[in-house]
Amino acid sequence: TVRANQDRIAHVAPRVAARIVTVRANLGDRVKAGQILAVLDSIELGEAHSIYRQAQSQLKLAEADFNRAQRLRADEIIPEKEFLRARSEFEKARAATQAAADKLRLLDAAHRDSEPAQASIFNANAPFAGTVTEKAAVLGELAQPDKSIFTIADLSTLWIEANLFEKDLGRIKMGAPATVSVTAYPGEQFKGKLTYISSSVDKETRAVMARIEVPNQDGRLKPEMFATANISTQHIVK
Repeated sequence: TVRANQDRIAHVAPRVAARIVTVRANLGDRVKAGQILAVLDSIELGEAHSIYRQAQSQLKLAEADFNRAQRLRADEIIPEKEFLRARSEFEKARAATQAAADKLRLLDAAHRDSEPAQASIFNANAPFAGTVTEKAAVLGELAQPDKSIFTIADLSTLWIEANLFEKDLGRIKMGAPATVSVTAYPGEQFKGKLTYISSSVDKETRAVMARIEVPNQDGRLKPEMFATANISTQHIVK
């Protein structure tokens, strides 16, 4: 069976619960790395931005107070206790700002310094170039972090999952060249090589699962097609 390269599949989901306000990709679309798939609006993200901005304001005030206390202490105008209080407030404000910044990065690293009016808006982007093979994004619905709204697959290389007979295992080695044929293109063969042999035998069929990797730059092969594979038993490609 023709399968998508499982090392080049990504399930795109938001880091935080958010309402889908714009959908920019459709099923079957070819997308580029970083391309915007959807635009979302999150109350939680907006609140995190608000907390971060408040922490920044508190930090500026505490820093100014601490700097003033340092100057006055140097001139012996204020007691040590007052200086220590100002330093403590400054350190607490700095820690609070760092905590707010860390939370913001966890929710949406790319929008830390967004304008207040756009603080709750963020994008769902394609992690790499590929094809949209699944789409669950619906305008107006609430997207959750545990459910993908898009699945992106790089179909430039495909996996052919084949069953090997137990009796043939001694004649086949990793890296062996292989040819694959499908009924959609009679008489044509697609070249690949053996990249994986399972370490166990299926007790029912007595077959061993193997994987052949085949280039698919032209996109003619499609996932879930049935295929026939011929694996060379004489030469090994390193």
